[in-house]
Amino acid sequence: MALTYQETKLVKETLPALRQHGEHISTVFYKTMLRDHPELQNYFNTVNMHTGKQPRALTRLILAFASNIVNISELTPKLERVAQKHASLNIQPEQYEIVGKYLLRAFSAVLGPSMTPDVKMAWTKAYWVMAKMLTGREAHIYREFESWKGWRKFMIYNKKNETVEGNIVSFILKPVDGKPLPTFMPGQYITVRITVPGMKYAQLRQYSLSDAPSYDHYRITVKRDQGSNWDYVGNREDTVTMSSAASSASDSSLGSVQPCRAGVVSNSLIDDFHEGDTIELTHPSGSFYLNPKMDNSMPLVLISAGVCVAPLLSMLNTVVEKRINRPVSWIQASRHDAPFQAHIENLARKHPNMRTKFFKSRLSDSDVLSYTSSFDNDFLSLTAEDLYLSNGSAEYYICGPEKFMMQASNHLARHGVKPERVQFEIFSVGSFEMKLDD
Repeated sequence: MALTYQETKLVKETLPALRQHGEHISTVFYKTMLRDHPELQNYFNTVNMHTGKQPRALTRLILAFASNIVNISELTPKLERVAQKHASLNIQPEQYEIVGKYLLRAFSAVLGPSMTPDVKMAWTKAYWVMAKMLTGREAHIYREFESWKGWRKFMIYNKKNETVEGNIVSFILKPVDGKPLPTFMPGQYITVRITVPGMKYAQLRQYSLSDAPSYDHYRITVKRDQGSNWDYVGNREDTVTMSSAASSASDSSLGSVQPCRAGVVSNSLIDDFHEGDTIELTHPSGSFYLNPKMDNSMPLVLISAGVCVAPLLSMLNTVVEKRINRPVSWIQASRHDAPFQAHIENLARKHPNMRTKFFKSRLSDSDVLSYTSSFDNDFLSLTAEDLYLSNGSAEYYICGPEKFMMQASNHLARHGVKPERVQFEIFSVGSFEMKLDD
């Protein structure tokens, strides 16, 4: 279903108008789709529906795809991340039919008379080029999941505070069916599905696995949300999907969408779920990971902030357990207690090729979106040895708030580290992801 030259031209000619009215497109799209298909709300992050993050991200993705329609390879990393997230959410091909129908209807509402039959056909083909790429990749991922299809029940075997404040909690999860668990790549995540009292629809959130793979349990680490507008990446309260719902700025445009406080799932897990309770998970997924089979001697630099330590701790524990002979530099920022600090320092004492750097930052739940030079100064205090800057083969894995990751990326770039040696865990929806690959 490749586009002709003329169809590609028609798509690109309408891009400026669609970009200009991107917010309106998202509002019309989601409002009408959820009105007619309320069952889809079982997939949606109700917080991000009200912040407007997901509609903007979805619009950007589609328009970015259209902009690169003749050079789709430029978008491969973005599409891989989306496909992995879809697989974690158990998104099915038939849901693309629904999304496409309402998306094109929203385009028509914006373009008006400019949405001629030829333009509509061109956009239909463009959408399905992207949809086929995603569903094809997702089908391959589902085959890799083998016998684990959809949701699987897990029991909370152990629940442990990881900080003195008790605001970061780890959950050891064991499968109710008692069957061995598949391995995963350290750094990947699972999706949790729970029922929250007072909410009509199931609530889904993605959480990084925070330990090395085990045949009988998984571990996730969750941070309490104090009511900020931003969630740590480790909590994965930000998830963009092709069928993710979102709203305009006003609740009145949402129809039947329920209002929701920030951190509803993370807080409910911490407050309402106890040892012996059950939750549902999907198979581990994700494109941010360390491949333990690639045994090499290149230095590994792991940089995190707050609960975003989770996927990097999975990497570190795997390196140690598998006795992978790589120099490791562990750099961790935190506002108060650093979760897992005692464990990490104990590992460093036993492994002479591991160095650690813990430091306090002024990042907090309320000011993380507006911090200025204070954290920049913290990061600048890191030495060339901490970052292995003299080694041109060192690999960097970074996980934290968007601005934390951007600051780290810029700092490394200024010191000559090439972008291909830096990996980010991206659970933001929109601008940061686009900036990284532009």
